[in-house]
Amino acid sequence: MNKKLYNSKRIIILKWILVTITIWSLPAQKQVKGYKIYKEYCSVCHGDEGRGDGFAAKFLDPKPRDFTSGKYKIRSTISLPTDDDINRVITRGIPGTLMPAFKQDLDEQEINSLVAHVKELDITNTFKGKTPTAISFPEPPPETDELLTMGETLYVDNCVACHGSYGQGDGLRSNSLIDDWKDPIRPYDLTGPADRMKGGSNVEEIYQTIYVGMGAAMPAFEKGLSPDQYWALAYYVLSLAESDEDSDDWGEESSETVEGDSDIGKDLVMGVKPFENGGPPCMGCHSVMGEKAITSGGGPWGPDLTIAHQKFKEYGLSIFLETIPFPTMGPLYHPRPLTEEERGHVLAFLISMQQPDEVQVVTAKVLSHYTLTILIGLLG
Repeated sequence: MNKKLYNSKRIIILKWILVTITIWSLPAQKQVKGYKIYKEYCSVCHGDEGRGDGFAAKFLDPKPRDFTSGKYKIRSTISLPTDDDINRVITRGIPGTLMPAFKQDLDEQEINSLVAHVKELDITNTFKGKTPTAISFPEPPPETDELLTMGETLYVDNCVACHGSYGQGDGLRSNSLIDDWKDPIRPYDLTGPADRMKGGSNVEEIYQTIYVGMGAAMPAFEKGLSPDQYWALAYYVLSLAESDEDSDDWGEESSETVEGDSDIGKDLVMGVKPFENGGPPCMGCHSVMGEKAITSGGGPWGPDLTIAHQKFKEYGLSIFLETIPFPTMGPLYHPRPLTEEERGHVLAFLISMQQPDEVQVVTAKVLSHYTLTILIGLLG
C-alpha cells in the first residue's frame, strides 16, 4: 500500500514538473523566436545586443535606437512605451528615417515576439515589473480660426527657438541641440509633408507628441497647457505642413516597379549608363560591396548599398526608389525622378547583391581588412 502511495506521489510530482517546465518554456520560446526575428531584421542597424551599433549604424542619421537604455522617442506615455507603442513603430516604421515599416514582412505574432525581445534588451531593468498605460487624451474640437490664432501665439512662445519662425527647423538653437546620447540632432522641418512626421501625422498624434515630448531635445509639455491650448498648437503645427495639393504625392499606394535587369541596374548605379531624367548616379555618394575601394566612382557620404535589400526587402526599396524620402536626396531626384524601368533595374541589382556568386565576384578585389568587415556585418 505504501509502495502504491509512493508511486502515485511520484507520478503527481512528475506531472507537476512537466507542467511547470512547459509553462516556463512558453515565454522562452517566444524570446527565442523574437531573437531570431531581431537578428534577421534589426541587428544590422541596432546591433546584436541592441546598443544601436550595428554594421549599418555608422552610415545612418539619425542613429539607430539604443534599446539597452530603456529610452524611447515615440510613445503614448510620459516615459516607458506600451507594447502597442513599440508594435506601432515596428509595423509602421518611422517616416524621415531609415526605420522601415515591417507590416509586409512580419505577421502579428512575429511582431509581438519581436516587441518582447526588444524589451528584454533593456539593461536598466526599466520595464521590469511594469506595465505602462497609454495616456487618455480628450477628443479634438473642430479646427477654427480662433484655435489657429491661439496656436500661432503658442508656437512663437514655445517652439520658434528650435523649429524656426516658419517651422523649417532653422531656429536659433537648431545647431546646438543634442540627444540623450550627446549626439547632434536637428529639429524637424514641420513644413514637409504631414505624413512624414515621426510621431504621427494627424492632429491627435501631434497633440500626443507635444504632450509627451520626444526625448532630451524636445521635453514633454505635460500639464503645461490646457487641452484647448494643446489642440490649438497641434492644429497650427499641422497647418505648417505641406498640403495634399502642394505635395508631390510620393505615396506607397502607387509604388510599382517593372521586372528589371540587374546588369542594367549595375550600370545605372555605377554611372556607366545615365539616368534618363538626368539624376546623378548612386555611386556619387554611395558604395556597393566596397566598390569605392576598387574604382574611383564610389562616394563615402552615403551608406554602402550592399545590405539595402537585407534591411528593407523588395517592398521597402520599391517605396524608396519612387518616393526618395530622404532630405539629402530629395532635391536631387524629386525634380528628375527615376522611370519605372530604371527603378526596376536598380532594384534588381540591389537584390542581386544578396546572391553568394555576386558577393564573391565583387569582393574578390577588395582589400582583405575591408572584405572581413563586410562579411562580419553580413554574416553577423
